[in-house]
Amino acid sequence: MSTLITDTDDVTRFCGVFSDVTLAHDVAAMLGCREAEALAGILRALGEPAAADMWLDAHAHGDEPGDQHYQTAPEPYIVPIDPMEDLQCDSCQ
Repeated sequence: MSTLITDTDDVTRFCGVFSDVTLAHDVAAMLGCREAEALAGILRALGEPAAADMWLDAHAHGDEPGDQHYQTAPEPYIVPIDPMEDLQCDSCQ
């Protein structure tokens, strides 16, 4: 297999098409992990690391526990309470 890229217009078009966030969110979850990794690898090799990360992130939303890219939902932020407020006394204010 040749690794020589002779048509940079095709590379530019490929990077432009696969840098589209809408396409990534519509398609990435349907890809297998190997396919998503392969696409991300090509995008990185062509100088598009942000697009590669975008595809893997979009793909991860469709992964299930045990899959390579599965991400647990982040824990919700709980606002800490001021214990002095709960005492409701004038000397604590």
